Amino acid sequence: MVKKYDYLIIGQGVAGSAMAWKLYFKKKSFIILDSEIKNSASNAALGIYNPITGRRKALTWNVVKLFKNLEDFYKRIEDYIGTKILFKKKIYRLLKDHGDFNDWSVRLSNKKFHSFIKELSNDMVITDKSGYVDVRKYINETRKYFKTRDRYRKYKLNNKDISIVKNKIKLKEFDSKNVIMCLGINQKKIKCFDDLEIKEVSGSSILTESNISMNHILNKKISIINSSKNTFHIGSTYHNGSENTGYNKILDQAENILNKKLKLKEVLFGIRSASKDRRPIVGRHHNISNLFLINGLGSKGVSQSPYSANQLFDYIENNKELDKEINLKRFKT
Repeated sequence: MVKKYDYLIIGQGVAGSAMAWKLYFKKKSFIILDSEIKNSASNAALGIYNPITGRRKALTWNVVKLFKNLEDFYKRIEDYIGTKILFKKKIYRLLKDHGDFNDWSVRLSNKKFHSFIKELSNDMVITDKSGYVDVRKYINETRKYFKTRDRYRKYKLNNKDISIVKNKIKLKEFDSKNVIMCLGINQKKIKCFDDLEIKEVSGSSILTESNISMNHILNKKISIINSSKNTFHIGSTYHNGSENTGYNKILDQAENILNKKLKLKEVLFGIRSASKDRRPIVGRHHNISNLFLINGLGSKGVSQSPYSANQLFDYIENNKELDKEINLKRFKT
């Protein structure tokens, strides 16, 4: 007998995990299907959430809405999985020159930045309301938790498994009212949403060993996190395409910043999916009434996925309009 579900989630990266927890909190029945590929975007992610980003030192898109319940969301998950995944950390940004100092002085004079800039000196700016999520632990512990509750299965989706009947998607072996694809860059391999423009952005990060300790995130082009005793997670590179490059440069940069030789433990690599406007892509398929999507989270999946999951849940269950800036209707699909 085929088991019936309210939701079928295809893909268990940060998007699929956030959607699963949202459904779990709302007591909806669901199952996650994931192929467990090696080079997923989550594999190399540092998991930093940061209100001020990029070389332009701009406020993160939609920062107030994204950060409103972000930490509470991950803390609630910690209560269920019984392990810590959220780490609140200030970010120490090393300034490169006087021009950099002037740029930050301008930001500090802007009321929108006041709550995020803790301190500014001649050689450093300290920003607040930031931190990181241990993404690998988050994904693995989420998988374990839902496996024990018969809500997860290793499964590689193929186009041959999909059929469209009366404008509704059906998958072999599964009977679900709604299907949500959270496949990241692998969405390109599935015929549904195949006309949606998703860009490949590859990234490397490294795990290194050192006898120093640090209670903040250090940033100067790259970010350095003291993720556990004697272990540092450092990265990340951003390259359009799918090539694994740049980890030697990360190591050199980190050693120069810390003025310390580091022992390389592991090189991590993943391929992110990004939209052309660097906003999430969320919504319903234009022609298949029970098929939905969360994609295009890029390097900000930790902060954007809870918001995207909330938006999509309210859209499906409560008939609320999606935020127009993330609605996939903004693209021709």
